[in-house]
Amino acid sequence: MISVGNDIEEVSRFRRLLEIKPQMLQRIFSQYEWEYSLSKNQAQTLAGIWCAKEAVVKAVFNIKTIDVLDVQIQHHKSGAPYVFDILHFEMFANFEFSISISHTKNYATAICIVQKLF
Repeated sequence: MISVGNDIEEVSRFRRLLEIKPQMLQRIFSQYEWEYSLSKNQAQTLAGIWCAKEAVVKAVFNIKTIDVLDVQIQHHKSGAPYVFDILHFEMFANFEFSISISHTKNYATAICIVQKLF
């Protein structure tokens, strides 16, 4: 079984939220995700991470309904993103998650491919 999810967001949405509601925005990201974004172009990075979280939610929709806040994204030393944790992750122990994030000045996008391991 293979499932795919993707998402795209406007970076300007996150730039606006950083200006007017930074505390609200900080609450929807894990501590790692927030701190990681501080070392990068923050609006682009948060938009990309959000897209990855949404892509994971969409990819597992037929397996289990989860909330975007249940998904935590981290990065390998190489910079490649990966799914670090999902609430109720034990249910997904036999699944492999692959994610990719891309962004430009104006848009961020991510894709998640989930494959059940046998």
